[in-house]
Amino acid sequence: MDLPVHRTIFLVDVEKYGDKNRTTQDLLALRKGLYGALETAFLGCGLPWADSRLDDGGDGLFVLVPADVPKSAFVERFPEALAAAVRAHNDRHPEHARMRVRVALHAGEIAYDEHGVAAPAIIKAFRLLDAGVLKKALAESDGVLALICSAWFFEEVVRQSADANATTYRRVKVKVKETREAAWIARPDDPYPPAARRAARKRWRIAVAATVVAAVAAVGVKLVFDARAETFLGDPRTVDPCALTYAEALSHYGLVEATDHYGNFDRCDALVRLASDPRDVVDVRVQLASDADEPGLPVQQDGEIGIQRPPAEPDRCSRTLLLPDDAQVVVQADQDGDEKVDLCGMAEAVLASALSRLQDHQIKRRELAPGSLAAEQACPLLDPGTVKGVLGDGPVQQTPSLTNWNCRWDYTDRPGVVKVIFDRTEAEDLEGTPLALPGFGARLQPAIRSRTSCAVAIVYRTYPDEKHVNTDELVIVDVENSDAQPDRLCEPARQLANTVAQRLRS
Repeated sequence: MDLPVHRTIFLVDVEKYGDKNRTTQDLLALRKGLYGALETAFLGCGLPWADSRLDDGGDGLFVLVPADVPKSAFVERFPEALAAAVRAHNDRHPEHARMRVRVALHAGEIAYDEHGVAAPAIIKAFRLLDAGVLKKALAESDGVLALICSAWFFEEVVRQSADANATTYRRVKVKVKETREAAWIARPDDPYPPAARRAARKRWRIAVAATVVAAVAAVGVKLVFDARAETFLGDPRTVDPCALTYAEALSHYGLVEATDHYGNFDRCDALVRLASDPRDVVDVRVQLASDADEPGLPVQQDGEIGIQRPPAEPDRCSRTLLLPDDAQVVVQADQDGDEKVDLCGMAEAVLASALSRLQDHQIKRRELAPGSLAAEQACPLLDPGTVKGVLGDGPVQQTPSLTNWNCRWDYTDRPGVVKVIFDRTEAEDLEGTPLALPGFGARLQPAIRSRTSCAVAIVYRTYPDEKHVNTDELVIVDVENSDAQPDRLCEPARQLANTVAQRLRS
């Protein structure tokens, strides 16, 4: 065996290559088209096609590129060149002989023997190519190419190139077999918006899909826990977010009222009635999450905690504390009215309080209220088999939030996601058409949560908050599909909600 040598690792495969509608002639056309597109892109970008080692994987190729070839070439002109070559193939072929492709990039020391090659770097590259987040990125794209690169490749190659459009990459977490690590995804011919603009699009997800760590609605006995004993935050289901909110810091803006009886059990809201106009209310909330960081935004390090400051919007300003174990604390100020106010100043005031408490490693706790929905978990209320039984077969990835107060099931080969979300709202504000489920009242909500979804809001219980306002604890079953009209999603939502209700009763 020769000594290992450094190589760029390039993997590519065809989306849905084994689709049952493809004939043998379609598959042959795909293989010929893939080889042709790659050769065109390689040669057009000055990359060595004949001198690279190629292994055929049936639905894709495994390419090792010599060490003297600049790696930056694979993330500068090449992605667009490959996408253009794929589109040219598609223009010449019927539907089932057309393709979209996934690409993985990594590099490492490769050992050669009489049977072929071996290296941990090769294994990692194949894990990246097989990642559900990559499949989902392509499934949700209008383009023909999705590219994933290892964290090392992104830091050492993509970020160092002025022509690689690093701000359009999105940081993801890859979980395939034994691999658990960060990577970066780009969609060259349907790019993600640059990070500074992406903040505005992602912010709505924080309240719905962010994995969260927080406390329950009822006021219980407060305890102090040394967060260093477990994760940084300790047991996420008992963290008191209101203990991180110093509402008094906002008092010079107006009358402040703190509440933890709204939204998921992960947040605490300080409602500020502005002194200049009491009808204008600013909601400054503290919310714990694990998917709120913004790749590409600068991070200011303060000890072991990082701080991100996304650009402000006219009616919103947010700050994100990045904890050492990938959890985050989001501070966000939202305003509905027109009164001019320093939203970022309000967010910074609460941020300083939260940062101080977190750096002290003293995280206050609350007990779960007897009978509260907070004692339940979201993921056991559905499962991939049930989702596929209602929405159709296919690969489904289940993703719980850190607290298991949210859970989602994503199809990795096409658009489609089911979410179970715990929520709270004033009982009189609950929208939708009344719907009866086993043991629970509910409301059907087409196109209320988003323009491409239908949801069922199950009323788990109604209780009076500290102001004696009746508040509903809700289990939201939300079905989303960008390819379907919301009214066509309501029957699947109702069927899944029926299963959720039955499991809640048991």
